[in-house]
Amino acid sequence: MEEAPIFGRDRELASLRAGLVAAAGGAGRLVLVVGEAGIGKTRLATAVAAMAASYGIPVARGHAVDDPGMPPLWPWRRLARSLPALHRVLSEGHSGTDDSARFALLADAADALVAEAAPSGLLLVLEDLHWADRTSLRLLAHLATELPSSRILVVATCREAEGDLSGVMPVRTLHLGGLTRGDVAGWVRSATADPDPESLAARLVDGTGGNPLYVRMLLDSGEAAGHPELHRLVLSKLDRLSPRARDVLGVASVLGERIDPALLAAVTGEDPAAPLDDAVAARVLQVDDGSLAFTHALVRDAVYEDLAPSVRAELHRRCALALAATGGAPGRIAAQWRRASGTNAAAECSRWATEAAIAATAEVAYDEAAAFAALALDAAEEKTAELTLCLARAEFLAGETQASLAHCRTAARLAQQAGAPDLMAEAALVITGLGDRSLLAAVDQLCTTALRHLPDEATATRARLLARRAMAATTTGAAERARELSATALELAVRSGDPDAELDGIHARHLTLCAPQFRDERVELANRAVVLAETARQPHAELWGHVWLVDAAIQVGDLAEVDRQLDLIEQFAAARQHGVAWWHLHRLRATRAALVGQLQRARECNETARAVAERMGVAAAKGMYHAFRNELAQLVGGMDEEAAREVFEVIELVGDIPLARVYVPFLHAMLGQTDQARATFEEFRAMPTVLEAGPTWAPLVGQIGVVACMLDDAEAAAGVYAVLSTLDPCFAADGSGAVFSTAATPRLLGDLAMTCGRTEVAAGHYRLALEMNARIGARPFAALSRLGLARALVEQGDLPQARTLVAEAAAEFRALDMPIRLAEADRLLKRIGAAEQAQDPLSPRESEVVDLVAQALTNRQIATRLHLSERTVETHVRSVLAKLGLRTRTEIAAWELTRRA
Repeated sequence: MEEAPIFGRDRELASLRAGLVAAAGGAGRLVLVVGEAGIGKTRLATAVAAMAASYGIPVARGHAVDDPGMPPLWPWRRLARSLPALHRVLSEGHSGTDDSARFALLADAADALVAEAAPSGLLLVLEDLHWADRTSLRLLAHLATELPSSRILVVATCREAEGDLSGVMPVRTLHLGGLTRGDVAGWVRSATADPDPESLAARLVDGTGGNPLYVRMLLDSGEAAGHPELHRLVLSKLDRLSPRARDVLGVASVLGERIDPALLAAVTGEDPAAPLDDAVAARVLQVDDGSLAFTHALVRDAVYEDLAPSVRAELHRRCALALAATGGAPGRIAAQWRRASGTNAAAECSRWATEAAIAATAEVAYDEAAAFAALALDAAEEKTAELTLCLARAEFLAGETQASLAHCRTAARLAQQAGAPDLMAEAALVITGLGDRSLLAAVDQLCTTALRHLPDEATATRARLLARRAMAATTTGAAERARELSATALELAVRSGDPDAELDGIHARHLTLCAPQFRDERVELANRAVVLAETARQPHAELWGHVWLVDAAIQVGDLAEVDRQLDLIEQFAAARQHGVAWWHLHRLRATRAALVGQLQRARECNETARAVAERMGVAAAKGMYHAFRNELAQLVGGMDEEAAREVFEVIELVGDIPLARVYVPFLHAMLGQTDQARATFEEFRAMPTVLEAGPTWAPLVGQIGVVACMLDDAEAAAGVYAVLSTLDPCFAADGSGAVFSTAATPRLLGDLAMTCGRTEVAAGHYRLALEMNARIGARPFAALSRLGLARALVEQGDLPQARTLVAEAAAEFRALDMPIRLAEADRLLKRIGAAEQAQDPLSPRESEVVDLVAQALTNRQIATRLHLSERTVETHVRSVLAKLGLRTRTEIAAWELTRRA
């Protein structure tokens, strides 16, 4: 029977046609076709491919398969057969084993697809995504963000029962339901000569729910009245085939839904061409995309399930051997051994699954690597430290941190039992770069135990373990202890001559020195990291060095050096397509822009950094994004309630981190909720005097000072002032990766001194802050310094100078579009005006009259001089006498002469 036309899908076909036209015009999109097995998803995808071909639009097709050994990115690799640029990206290695490497792969792949589509459009068909690996779905989600400005239409199919993918990416979804009786009646008319198509259609719909696959198989069987199950329908087709053909199909079902005749021949030991031809004629197999496949996955399942268990197990063993002999993918071989018979099946499964995990890691498919590593461990008769470590590493790269930690502990215990201290050390070094206190405490314990068993001569490994311990110590507040550990670690690492160990030591040492007091040593460490990156196996090191040097340059106000380092970070990011580097670049550009008053650019760069981090899945970036917004709100003087609610939610998720929690009273104070602010600030009031200088110390103490000033808390402000006033004046940056710089630190000292009532001291700090900020072009901070100095001068009674400073600050706030700060300046100007009026109650005209009275002029002479009537002069004189509490013109003259003196 010929393939029937598509019935009942006019709306869906029209939608897909519109998508093709839109994509060809530069407005690409992703369309997800969802429905149960057999509902017609593939027919619809084939139809849109035919449409594209008629429009001259290239088509590339890929599919996932129901095979636990499917290699990572399999749908995209199949699709890439007709897309050379994508094939090249997927074939090339990407340096590194982290989120950055994965981001680089996804970005390169998406860019290659967009470029392929540029001339005339491109249709990508991805089928059966309910079986796709997570890395494939990540690539689809990444590409989806690029589609609106591309010429690509992606049509993906997925079973409804397996979950709708539309929640994880921007997509238009077509839900396919069963055909109606009218649809099926049209099909019956086109495919049969039945005299009563409506009646037959009613029976078919009642028995199948309108599922097109079932309808077609019932029409083929001629058993529409009996409503048989699919399994029996398939077996009835097999009954018509020869025993040899049934045997070949059994082997094919073990290998998978798609059929490789050469591999099939290797397993069966004979040419399967004739049996396969018979199966095609019986509509058990079909030619699909140039290759043979079962007519549907459900058909393959029915054939597979009909095999006896012992036969299945033996066939899996033979398939595993054939795949290994022909260079099959390790994951496929492992999956075959998992279901195979034979005494060596478990060991072979473990061996091949381990190879599959290693290969998946190299392909930055971390989720799949973890799955294969878990299979390797599960299949192994002996749970060794090596296999457990393999799983721990894969889980960590896949983001399954707690599972990774559990397996690190198990691996360390197994290694200790086996007398393998090197493996104990490896278990302690798996988890890196995270700031969670409980996690770091657990890692610290692993490192401590490993160090007790590791021989003294293992200097490089001991250095790395000590470096990890130093980093853990920074989270407990033991900053001095952390610095001691990091110094020992770095000394050992240098002595070992191992550049990787030295970089670990440098990283730990720099972290423990993240405070303004240690800038010079941080610069030395940063420059050394950049040099070592050329010989070590850690490309991140160069990036660390440049990011650290940005902080160091901000601290001394060297914006030319900041720009030079940002250019180097951009070069690094572009050359390596390094996602984390792009994130650092954009967030540091936001910091730099805010520093000089480019506030809109600062907001845009911060948003770009957030978007980059979200595409990579960098969890820490969300907190840094909101921290920047908090600081910007502090700079401009206000935050709306919706933005504040977002930050409150983020702080709740962060947990017990003082630098995050201190923003709770800050936000309450910003919103005018003074009682809540005071209550939540209580835990921080005495904190500055007990904290050790270390990572986050400077921003935490500084923010405590800011809140103290906002709440007019003189006691807390005095505590912060006592701590920060011992530091040399600099620009705010402590080496921990500047989220924001509040420019010259003396300005905060001025605010603190003002809150304590020490106006003269405050004025000195503001003058220094003004000079420093003006020197580097930190316009908004220079304006805030002027405003602070003006307040101090008002308290000291120097109103003319205060008025000048406030007017200059107001002009800058107006130019920088800072309306809240401008309103503050206007209020201070009004206060100065009122104070001036209190000092001299006379109006300007009255002052002129008094001056002439003091010169002994008569009222008539004054009237002539000022072009007034004599009566008006008399009125002014009476008003002056009343305001000054005087009785005669002589007393007026004496008062004026006294004021002049």
